[in-house]
Amino acid sequence: MLALLAQTTNDLGGTANDVTNSAAAGGIFAMIGSFFLIFLVICLVLLAFNIWMIVDCATRPESDFAGNNKNMWLILLIVGLIFSFGWIVGIIYFFAVKHKAGKGGNTPSKPTDTGTQTPAQ
Repeated sequence: MLALLAQTTNDLGGTANDVTNSAAAGGIFAMIGSFFLIFLVICLVLLAFNIWMIVDCATRPESDFAGNNKNMWLILLIVGLIFSFGWIVGIIYFFAVKHKAGKGGNTPSKPTDTGTQTPAQ
């Protein structure tokens, strides 16, 4: 590493290598910046997903949870958010509770029609 550093300090004499080296360094920094931006977007999406699952868990009725373990799921989602593994718990919650119960939960979406009508007055 020190030999490479010594070689680059000796090459700073204003040769054509300076332009090539600076272009290569710019490309490396652009690539690192692109990876950082992609990583940042993925982290923000996973954070939003985890918050969405916490809100869903908090607002979902207790009857949608098998064994009445709503508090356990809520604690797991919040602890996962704090310790950065919430996206894993969020995915498990999504398929174990939310996807199974559906959007509206166990409550029927429309009242059933018995076929009888009351006469209009």
